[in-house]
Amino acid sequence: MQISKRCPSCTKTFVIEVPDNEFEAWQGGVLIQNAMPSVPADVREQLVSGIDSKCWDEMFSEAE
Repeated sequence: MQISKRCPSCTKTFVIEVPDNEFEAWQGGVLIQNAMPSVPADVREQLVSGIDSKCWDEMFSEAE
């Protein structure tokens, strides 16, 4: 299954591919980390929040 997500930070649209059965489990109420074990954590976060990993790192990295 392909899911389009627009990052609220950079406004880029990303197409994320996940297994159909895992997506359906998540939509059925299973916690995303349990429903989608084959999907990397940063991609699961993007599915939940919309924020892509690059923007996430920029937003939450410590200032130097």
